[in-house]
Amino acid sequence: MNRHMVKWLMVIAFFIFPLSGYAHSGNSAVPVFGPNLRVGILTNQHSLEVSADAKFAIVSTGTAKVLGDFAAQEPVTIAVRESGFTVNGRPVEATGLAVVMNKAHSTVYSEQYLYANKRRYRGDLSIQRTIGKPGMTVINTLPVEQYLYGVIKNEISPEWPMEAVKAQAVAARTYALANSNKHTADGFELCATTDCQVYGGRESEAPKAIKAVDATRGLVLTYKGKLISAYFHSSSGGYTENSENVWSAKQPYLRGVADFDQNSPYYTWEEKLTLAELDQAISKAGYNIGYLQAVELSPLSSPPVASFDRGVSGRVKSVYFKGTTGNIQLTGTQLRNMLNLKSTLFDITISKEHPQPAMSVYASKDRKKSHTQLAAGKPTDFVVITGFGWGHGLGLSQWGAKAMAEKAPPGNTEYFKDILKHYYQDVEIKKAY
Repeated sequence: MNRHMVKWLMVIAFFIFPLSGYAHSGNSAVPVFGPNLRVGILTNQHSLEVSADAKFAIVSTGTAKVLGDFAAQEPVTIAVRESGFTVNGRPVEATGLAVVMNKAHSTVYSEQYLYANKRRYRGDLSIQRTIGKPGMTVINTLPVEQYLYGVIKNEISPEWPMEAVKAQAVAARTYALANSNKHTADGFELCATTDCQVYGGRESEAPKAIKAVDATRGLVLTYKGKLISAYFHSSSGGYTENSENVWSAKQPYLRGVADFDQNSPYYTWEEKLTLAELDQAISKAGYNIGYLQAVELSPLSSPPVASFDRGVSGRVKSVYFKGTTGNIQLTGTQLRNMLNLKSTLFDITISKEHPQPAMSVYASKDRKKSHTQLAAGKPTDFVVITGFGWGHGLGLSQWGAKAMAEKAPPGNTEYFKDILKHYYQDVEIKKAY
């Protein structure tokens, strides 16, 4: 084996094995940035540009064979082909690739980065074929804490009060660790989109976000010793929701509580469409009920709400539509997705262009709820949806956390725990590492 190969095998051994999350003290390895996560940052790509801040190599992950050496900042184009990949147009046989940087004096604090499509990333980059699709997937492997550096700015404003940003950091850390098997079928652990948490690498970092992550390093939320599903959302509209009213599972720590998000720009909102447009939306979603004649939905009241078709916050669990040729019952989430609404906390009314009562409301004995009857509605009549909040309404309300943090006792650097224990019931805040 020649010197060239020995050099790169030493580099490969250092960077492929997950040592970057640890600092050495004596004979023991002490976790600094937590366990590594494999984040799918790009999926089903047919072409990709990679580079690095120092000399780097493209390596076969299956054989550790060096497939090419490159200078710092040299752009390299990787593409997929029927068998293997191409590197700058040259076919290579490999089941997967790694972009390996030669850091002569590497530390976990190094400011040298790998690049994928001109975006900087901490940690390691590897490339595999996208499972079930013809393209390739790029995976960024890095410690949890450094992953959070690239998450927080995308989920909450780092310019908000620090205690709110710290609460978000703990929730995001808990969510990441609790869901680290979410995409195992895709060959990685978490994605970089809203399906998991929005992660953008070094370009998504901000000094105050990093400060919040560092100030809460390793802290997670647990219930009876287990990590919780630390869901969060932008704004609840005044009251958060019980988990079983949004998704099927009841979680005792996800209970509806009063929110403080009245200053949120999404606290109230309104969507207006014509009856004809609503008919089209229902038809486009695959439901054939003809022309809409009636909507059955309990009127929205102050929380806590006891109506069977609404959750404790008033969020719509189900809504019934009667048409000339059929009827359908939709969940609030289905209607939200169908009409691109900000939340499921809403009321529905029908009005003329010059608002006049265009419906009669009476008690429907067979369905045990308010029945809104459209009175000879015209296609040009308006359906007005008056709503509150943005998001699913479970767990931490970011605008509510901001309001709480703004009223925190001066100098209290532990107030983020009060925020978390308000939105997540009966939880403990523990050090995971």
